[in-house]
Amino acid sequence: MKEKFTTEEWGLLKLLPFHVFLLVAGADKNVDKEEIAQFDAEIKGAPFYKDPLHREIALDILTSDVGDLLRQAMDVSRFAERMTRMKTVLQTKLTHDEYQRFVGSLFINGLKIARASGGGPLGMGDKVSQEEKVALAALATMFELDVNTIAKNFG
Repeated sequence: MKEKFTTEEWGLLKLLPFHVFLLVAGADKNVDKEEIAQFDAEIKGAPFYKDPLHREIALDILTSDVGDLLRQAMDVSRFAERMTRMKTVLQTKLTHDEYQRFVGSLFINGLKIARASGGGPLGMGDKVSQEEKVALAALATMFELDVNTIAKNFG
């Protein structure tokens, strides 16, 4: 699917998994080792992603300078601009179904990151903090995620 995008667009898309990680893991102002480990596991699990675009982006990340990608993603002054640009690029270059599957796959990874730590006493109870739920809702809203896509493609 990489061939659908310019080099600049592809570079932006490679930042998207990092933006999702930072948005969700940083929502409660406490990025912990479990969330980092989950993000690492998600990237390393790229060959098994159901969504082809997400799989291709994650595989490309594995052969890239991850530190540089993380530094770029952490530039919060450009976060909103990048997210808006990525949404536009994705909606322009993908079919509606491809777009929804990709965004759904990103959302699922964000949810896994949110569930990686937390919970009440002894780790029991809801592992997703209220702040993380708000971040996930913001992600879904920002990218106009159709929840039926998640049920249909990832259920």
